[in-house]
Amino acid sequence: MFGKIIYYDKKTIGEYKSLITGQKQVEVTEYEVANGKGLGVDFKAVKADLSADKKYTAKITESALFECNEFETLLEKREGDDYFDFSTSDDYDLETVPKSSIIKIEASICIPESFDMMQMVEQFKPLLISSMQSETTDKNEQTALEAFLSEANASKIPVVIDSNDKLLLCTKLNKDYLTIDFQEFADTDEEVTILARISSRVVKNDKPFYDPLKDFMTLNRAMRKSIGERNKNIEAIKADEDYRTLDVLAIYR
Repeated sequence: MFGKIIYYDKKTIGEYKSLITGQKQVEVTEYEVANGKGLGVDFKAVKADLSADKKYTAKITESALFECNEFETLLEKREGDDYFDFSTSDDYDLETVPKSSIIKIEASICIPESFDMMQMVEQFKPLLISSMQSETTDKNEQTALEAFLSEANASKIPVVIDSNDKLLLCTKLNKDYLTIDFQEFADTDEEVTILARISSRVVKNDKPFYDPLKDFMTLNRAMRKSIGERNKNIEAIKADEDYRTLDVLAIYR
């Protein structure tokens, strides 16, 4: 697997590794090398002329690709139980895979265009707040708008996953887990490999999987209900057909 990780949920993958192995994960940050012997590391990888009476530390270089490959190796032993690899087999059906199972699938990803406005607000939020402070004379209106903008957060990215003739998949990615720039991710036009946990049964297409009032503005239920007819910029995002939702663990290409 010589791919490039573009999204990686390190914390959740670490937790799942612990469940599979039955051992708590220990994060090693460095090894100590002393007296000509490597403690927990192959000393052949260290320079041969190190003095025996000195101590050295070898820092660990993190590799999301290595960790992801290690996780997939553990999952292979659970194939057909709670792990289903659609990238190598056509024997599975996305509609019947049990909820909470992990799947591996090759598919194309798409961010709905309506999210562009939210991303733009997030990007220019400081400028918008500054502009309001200089142009708005009504202090109450200014305070309300500033509070609204300060709460707006585009950290959840709505994504539709199309695996050709298979069931449509929908998710909300955490922007903090991207390993590349958001715009580069949004412009991805090739198929990618996705590791994800199925988080729902089949959902009807009239039910939204992303609601700007909840996922972008973080309004509580009472405030969302108090808002009347929405304009197109804050409409809930729905799928074109029935779908299942995912918790994405990793994406690579």
